[in-house]
Order: sequence, then structure tokens, then C-alpha cells
Amino acid sequence: MIPTTITANVGGTLKGLRTVWFALAFVSIGLEARFGDLVKTEGGRPALTFIGAQFFNVLWTLLWAYLLFGGYLFPVPDIK
Repeated sequence: MIPTTITANVGGTLKGLRTVWFALAFVSIGLEARFGDLVKTEGGRPALTFIGAQFFNVLWTLLWAYLLFGGYLFPVPDIK
């Protein structure tokens, strides 16, 4: 059986690494996107589609964060 302290330490370290790699993945996606090419292609329609999709994504994420963390779907824990 693995001691709890070792499991907690490894779990915390892995969680931190997961966060870093997740952030690096999204930075890499952003670096790979060539917005200038999207603006030049087909009169900028792909760029407008990209901006519209990102705007929708931000609003959708904010709505879910508001519902989940605002206590509307689940009760807010009483931390004392």
C-alpha cells in the first residue's frame, strides 16, 4: 500500500504539470494560427467566422461558469 503523503505529493505535482501542459497546448494552437492569412483569404470571411466563434465560445463559457460557480445549479459550499 502506498502511503497517503506520497500519493498527495505526487498528485499535487501531477496536477501542476497537467495545468502547465494544458496551457502550453493552447499557446501552441494560438501560435500556429496565422490570422493574417485568414484575413487575406476569401475577403476575410474565415477571419470573421473565427472571431464570431471565439466570441460565442467566450459567452458560452461565461454562462456556464456563472451557472456552476454562482450556486444556481449546485449549492455553494459553506466554508467556515
